[in-house]
Amino acid sequence: MKKNVLLALSMTAILGSNIVQAADVSETDAATYNVVTSAETTKVILDSDMRYLTDDMYTLMVLLQADAAGYIDLLGVTTANPGVRVETEAQMALDMLEKVGRTDIPVYIGTNTPLDGMWYADNELVSKWNMRVRDSMKASLDPYSEVDYSSMNLGGKYDPTVAENTTLKPQNNAAWKFMIEQVQEYPGQVVILSIGAATNTAIAIENDPTFAENTAGIYYMGGQTPLDGSYGYGSFNWASDAKAVNVCLNADFPKQVLIPSEIAETTVLTKDVMDQIVSGDSEVSKFLKDIAYSTWEEDPDRTQSFWDVVVPAVLMLDNVTETEEVRYMTLCEEVGPFLGVLRQWKEEKAPKDLHPVQVVWSVDNDIYWDFLVDLLTSTF
Repeated sequence: MKKNVLLALSMTAILGSNIVQAADVSETDAATYNVVTSAETTKVILDSDMRYLTDDMYTLMVLLQADAAGYIDLLGVTTANPGVRVETEAQMALDMLEKVGRTDIPVYIGTNTPLDGMWYADNELVSKWNMRVRDSMKASLDPYSEVDYSSMNLGGKYDPTVAENTTLKPQNNAAWKFMIEQVQEYPGQVVILSIGAATNTAIAIENDPTFAENTAGIYYMGGQTPLDGSYGYGSFNWASDAKAVNVCLNADFPKQVLIPSEIAETTVLTKDVMDQIVSGDSEVSKFLKDIAYSTWEEDPDRTQSFWDVVVPAVLMLDNVTETEEVRYMTLCEEVGPFLGVLRQWKEEKAPKDLHPVQVVWSVDNDIYWDFLVDLLTSTF
């Protein structure tokens, strides 16, 4: 357990509250934001297509701060499609962790090959249906491809044999094996935050039939899911491995929560918010100022969608969600023009074999941004 967590928990015991207090309550007051998780009860695995300057990077920073505050216990990071190659993502994650002084967080490499198979290697199929071949797919076919390391920005060029930018190394265990081990060690406490393709989690399910039921649940950043119940689409993350998504949707997770891609329309990072984030004294604030702030100085009117960062906020806060409903869903797995198309049902018309998914379409932006700014800027 990380330092300060014991202090946070001790404060909770003294105050007799069900809500975990931060180590520095003057900066981030858990009671103010109705934080309902704790390091004792909520163990988190971040499964992400990690890259610099993306919302994945900000999500990692939020989780590191939440871990330091005692709101969660961040067990580790696993890398997933569809960003770039998972080895490259691991290098970037390790570089970020080293820069903010969180070398205690392990990183595990996922798989580059979706359960859907490497259909993108079939040029005739891709051409026939004008299918989108994502960067991670191109890079898996050619590890030295420009597309693999160009997106690393400040992370530097990736060399498959030498990770030059960090003294940290990824763990030897495969991502899915790490997931299984942690769930076995902490039954009923591990939450999977799936903000990339669901391949690693699906492989864990296929290798351990009790895996899903022994977690505390799974939270997805996934498909486009229209509120009116009409057909949607797997979007960037889910469409990268539709078969893996279905494996997860059909598994016996105690809880499944989906943050659909539509939420990006209402959770947008602006320079005003970024100014507040980089004004803090935390190592995370300093890191974000060094890594990302120049882009906002160059273009003060730019905005950035914050899809992934909504996921930990919904996990930790019980008052941030505004619009939500239970849906039942599946994705088309057939490789062709309909790959990744999402079919959803409301509860009264749902096929009997599907599992319920809580879909969150909007959050309270005042609570959301106030919490994120306070958390990212606080020292623990």
